[in-house]
Amino acid sequence: MPHWQSFLCGAVGGGLIFLVSLYRHLQTRRQWPWHVKNGPTFGIYLTGELIRIILGAIVAWGLAASGPLGTLGALMAGAGAPAILEQWQRMGPQVAAASQLDGDTPARTPRQATRTSRGRKPAAEAPESLSTSTVSEGGA
Repeated sequence: MPHWQSFLCGAVGGGLIFLVSLYRHLQTRRQWPWHVKNGPTFGIYLTGELIRIILGAIVAWGLAASGPLGTLGALMAGAGAPAILEQWQRMGPQVAAASQLDGDTPARTPRQATRTSRGRKPAAEAPESLSTSTVSEGGA
């Protein structure tokens, strides 16, 4: 499927979620969401839903650009765009921490980083393996 079609299908998926949430609200409250006391105005409500539709389109387009994505996949990506983006946001610090290498020192895992940030001793380092230079110098 071309990328522009994935973009449109993602927007439709985001729009479907908008319609489902509007339907649920109308069924439970029996009034428009912008008429609820202390609720959003019509403009704010519409802006929020347009943002959801745009996010759905962008996520579906991005997933289609990274690999094959069918029509149903693009609809689902558009519908689940807020949840997908939240997961990516949570993964961000872990990916950044894992990708930082300090010379020959391997990156610490998030669990090790948490231990050291609480003031505890870091996890014990594995002993160096014996190499020919250590043996020839009379080491272990």
